[in-house]
Amino acid sequence: MTRSDSGGDHRGPRISGIIEGDLQPCWLCGRSVAARALFCHACGAVQPPRALDHFARLGMERRFDIDLETLAKQRTGLSRALEPGRFTARGARQQALARQQADALDAAYAVLHDPVSRARYLLELDGGTPATLDAADPETTALRAELAAATDALAIDRLGAEVTRRIAAGIRDLATAFRGGATELAASTLSRVEALESIAAEARAKRAGLTP
Repeated sequence: MTRSDSGGDHRGPRISGIIEGDLQPCWLCGRSVAARALFCHACGAVQPPRALDHFARLGMERRFDIDLETLAKQRTGLSRALEPGRFTARGARQQALARQQADALDAAYAVLHDPVSRARYLLELDGGTPATLDAADPETTALRAELAAATDALAIDRLGAEVTRRIAAGIRDLATAFRGGATELAASTLSRVEALESIAAEARAKRAGLTP
């Protein structure tokens, strides 16, 4: 981290020296702060959440295969530092910034924790978008027809279990595609998995609507 050699009063916002890379000035003392830092290393002030991708915000490598336990530990550790009680004596602005940082962490965690949203996000970061699944896709067309014909709980549950199995297989296919750098394959696979998730949701809704 680059710091100014100058001393003096640091109460006002003052940029000290040249800030390079991802370093930005602290809003309170003006010293250089890393974009991912929650607090200024010089004055300790809570920093506003910077424009970071979700992986960087949670200190995770940008990849589809992430360890969910590590992800949860990162979120817990960072969130603990932003507990509201820590900032009651620091004024309204720092309390508000702490809440903003916590909200940004929660949003990043929500996206990365779910494999489907994580895949979509990775494609967005790479400048790609999921392929559009053909409305006449044989697999999903057959599943929707089977769901429409199901009239009892057993049939709906059986279909739901099958769709869940296919979703899990699709997520494994996503991991393989991303691991091999096959972006187009990942995009088409994601489109299929999202269609299957939609059918699973419809099955749950139909199941819940049955008369007990």
